[in-house]
Amino acid sequence: MALLIRTLLAALLALAAALATAADARFMALSYHEVLADHEAMTPTAVRASDLARQFAWLQANDYHPVSVDQILAARAGGPPLPPNAILLSFDDGFLDVYTRAFPLLKLFNYPAVIALVGQWMDVPAGQMVDYDGKPVPRSKFLNWEQVREMQASGLIEVASHSYDLHHGILANPQGNTQPATTTRRYAGGRHEDDAAYLARLRADLRDSISPHTGKAPRIIVWPYGRSNQAAQEVAAQLGMPIGLTLIDGFNDAATPTAVWKRQLIENSPSLQAFAEMLRVTWDPNPARSVVVDPGAWPPGADGLSPTLDRLLTLSPNIAFVKPNIMHDGSEMTLFPTKLRPVAADQLNHIAWQTERRAGVPVFIDLPAAWLDEPELVADLARQVNFAGLRVRAAPDSAAAERIRQAAGRWVWPLQMAYAVDQPPTPEQWARLRHGDLVVLPASEENIAAVPREMANRVLFEFDPALPPASIARRMNRLEADGFRQFGVAGFPESLMGPIFPSLSLRWQPQLP
Repeated sequence: MALLIRTLLAALLALAAALATAADARFMALSYHEVLADHEAMTPTAVRASDLARQFAWLQANDYHPVSVDQILAARAGGPPLPPNAILLSFDDGFLDVYTRAFPLLKLFNYPAVIALVGQWMDVPAGQMVDYDGKPVPRSKFLNWEQVREMQASGLIEVASHSYDLHHGILANPQGNTQPATTTRRYAGGRHEDDAAYLARLRADLRDSISPHTGKAPRIIVWPYGRSNQAAQEVAAQLGMPIGLTLIDGFNDAATPTAVWKRQLIENSPSLQAFAEMLRVTWDPNPARSVVVDPGAWPPGADGLSPTLDRLLTLSPNIAFVKPNIMHDGSEMTLFPTKLRPVAADQLNHIAWQTERRAGVPVFIDLPAAWLDEPELVADLARQVNFAGLRVRAAPDSAAAERIRQAAGRWVWPLQMAYAVDQPPTPEQWARLRHGDLVVLPASEENIAAVPREMANRVLFEFDPALPPASIARRMNRLEADGFRQFGVAGFPESLMGPIFPSLSLRWQPQLP
């Protein structure tokens, strides 16, 4: 008994130490871009210099403390803890106004920051145009190396790579979509890049192009558009950049992998109130609302995608479970290139991208049950298609589901999992559910009664679309009243403006405190 007590005490002490370390290394990172004068036309990712000055003053007055990357790494290694309300400031794209407007403020407040430079833009000769995401911008709008060296010499500025030439889209599918170059397999000559060509392209691009101008190689990769995957993260680390900055919202602590620190994107020069609310995270995220999209149900030869996107825009869910296959003459065929199945058409990449970009709905691929035992097939899916998550017919403790996660996770990051099961998980299975993942359950009275209230934000109840719409709407309203705000329909509601619409649509949801 004494040995058991000592063992439990040691485990509790270790847990307490780990939690203390996580708290000591907690910080939020902010992503700024352009810093504009008050008279200049606003752009979506810009902040006005006057607003930036107010934000910096607010940080100082409210016990927020901008910190350096060195301070963060020291805290994570068990050194001096970060101050309370630690903030990592970063400025992407290397605009000249970082030097003319942000740098003077950083010096005034003695705030450290990271600047992220795109090598190809820096190499454009003076007097020429930079191809800034497909728009010609004068080279004079960007920093030069003399200004970069001056900022670095101040001791306040760390220079990071924003890639050499990955800050643009490349052709991704036969339908002509361009998608982020870091995570997309280039489509050319009727074929997609294989692993070797894709990884070679990343290695060639992420080479150090900064130290010849600054005398110091970057250790940070600021991923263009915040997009990366595990393979790209590994390449960056091999090239001396183990620290990665993303555009995933949230706080970081000692448990956050160094390769994928989260950052909050600053948009549309927020007011001080909006800025403070963002830092204090005073709002709850939207509840999950889902529908199922089945391309196999679209009329043969017709454009089923456009009306589907229109319906998604109207309904405004935030998860679309999209099926990756169709049945043709009794045989299964995929909608993405693979050698492991007959291919009906190379369409899923286009469907998923249009659903995300045009309808604003993240895509979860709804895997057939048989695919649970075929991780290489799912890896092919992840190579070819950009998506947010996978729906698997398995419990959270399924070894097969974990193999599927690992196979897809190399090429898709971040990757969420939705575990579709018929009955509520056991307490042990609930405990295995990772942060951000979901359990999807049929919305039966028995299932609803059996789910603990504390799991309300981990479960999504799914209704049979064959039920009367008025009945579905009443049950959705009752679920929400009982604190279970996440639900969906295992199909598309037949009438978007029928009784289900106001209950399911996020357009009708109040923002709860």
